[in-house]
Amino acid sequence: MEDSRPVSPCIDQTEKDIEAYYRHAEIGQAAVVRRTQGHILQYVISEIEGGNRGRVYVRNAGAFYMKHGKNCFHPKGQTTLVVPTDEVLAWAKEHPQGEFGYSIYRSTLLLGR
Repeated sequence: MEDSRPVSPCIDQTEKDIEAYYRHAEIGQAAVVRRTQGHILQYVISEIEGGNRGRVYVRNAGAFYMKHGKNCFHPKGQTTLVVPTDEVLAWAKEHPQGEFGYSIYRSTLLLGR
């Protein structure tokens, strides 16, 4: 059975994409924090305050690892960085409080099970 939910605009971003953006981003550039708590997808648009030793600091959001965008203090949590693409920024402006029912994972079909 395939997942029929709409997909998030960042669904195809890889760790390499995230690292490429945040490793070379400068102070003041856009940063997008993705929150997925409570089955709600929400993007918070912010800006980079600084970075050092493999970390990037985002205004009002804390510290994240440049390598994969995970939160430094809760790396297994549901708050991560994504690249601020046009699609992500447009979705964030259209849904400022977030939305239910969006998938952040591609469904995989298990054959023979």
